[in-house]
Amino acid sequence: MSTQPLNRPAAGAAPQRRKRSWRWVRAVAPFVVLAIIYGVTVVAHVAEEPNLRDPGTLSPTGTGRDGSSQLAGMLEARGVRIDRVDSPSRALSVLGLGDGTVFVPAPGFVGPQLATRVAGLPGRHRVVVVAPGPVAAFFWAPSAYGLYPSRWAAKAIEPGCDDPLARQAGRAAALRARYAVEGAATRDCYDGGLVGVRLADTEVVLVGASDPFRNGRIGEHGNAELAVGLLAEFGRVVWLDVHASEPTSVAPVDISLPEYRRPETDRGGGGGPSIWDAFPPTLWASLALAAGLAVLIAFVRGRRLGPPVAEPLPVLVPAAETVTGRGRLYHRIHARGATLDALRAAAITRLTGLVSPIGSTGPPLDPPTLVTLVAQRVRWPEPVVEEILFGPGPDSDDDLSSAVGRLDTLMQAASQEQPRTDPGGTS
Repeated sequence: MSTQPLNRPAAGAAPQRRKRSWRWVRAVAPFVVLAIIYGVTVVAHVAEEPNLRDPGTLSPTGTGRDGSSQLAGMLEARGVRIDRVDSPSRALSVLGLGDGTVFVPAPGFVGPQLATRVAGLPGRHRVVVVAPGPVAAFFWAPSAYGLYPSRWAAKAIEPGCDDPLARQAGRAAALRARYAVEGAATRDCYDGGLVGVRLADTEVVLVGASDPFRNGRIGEHGNAELAVGLLAEFGRVVWLDVHASEPTSVAPVDISLPEYRRPETDRGGGGGPSIWDAFPPTLWASLALAAGLAVLIAFVRGRRLGPPVAEPLPVLVPAAETVTGRGRLYHRIHARGATLDALRAAAITRLTGLVSPIGSTGPPLDPPTLVTLVAQRVRWPEPVVEEILFGPGPDSDDDLSSAVGRLDTLMQAASQEQPRTDPGGTS
């Protein structure tokens, strides 16, 4: 009998190729889908946003979907004079001493001190500012401030106020950025999308969205009525058509900071702020998204995490079917170590019955004793027997096949009828 129980492939035989696993695709797929959805949404949002640096955007001469030529035509049809200027200083010069409306469609390129300087001129004026940021809103109208977070896109809602101008316009897409006023307000409509404050004889109106003034949106809902009503009251509009920032000197402005007071609440139990109010809505949205992603990943993986575990069978199954099913399960999850351990455990039990002096009914033999007795029975070197029964686990399918083949050869050699040998090893 050979003392080298190795199953080597025949000469010239092609080596077995390891089956490629695609299980990682299931784990990565949810993230890829979310990234694609998020990317498409961001691209669509950027494409829909007006580019304020474009000379035609919110310009009385702009005829594109983001221009305001239709609004300018409606104003001129009502007899309103439009003076198009390209700088704040020019706007003050053109406005002069008469009544009029200053339209600021791009407040990011204009210094907020313009509203204070307009308020210092004689006459009645209105300054209409389109979608200033939360911080900039405070400098345009000192008693107003922006609210977080702003909407992803403008929303058309009912006025929700008694202001005649807003009630005449009705439902309009003025709500994107939201503003609030500390103290008296000349108007507060569209859930904070349209607010106004008084500076001397000048009214500063903050509009939360540019949709009512753009050609592509002015025909929707009551956008046209709202835009024309805001600009046409004094019969004259100074249109600040600016598309780039310019250095300006900021004059000192006497402003009073709003006072924030927490309302008195019942600290004994009911009526107080809840935990939902203690954190911003974006936090709860992020947590909900993370929870949904975790559920999606668990659904995609569709199996218990961790190594295989032994469980009692709910019904009696033929041994051949049990072995086949468990083998396919181990192969699917690449449980090579568990597979070899199961085969070794069965082999050790059978070898114990063959080499133990009292048979399989006695206590199990310790590994060194078992290795010695088996090596004496099959007349193989003890290191070879020890490696077959207690060696390291396989790292690949080829290693597993080789280890199983060696174990099967050992079992065949031990199962053959052999004469008893004395401790010295002679027959």
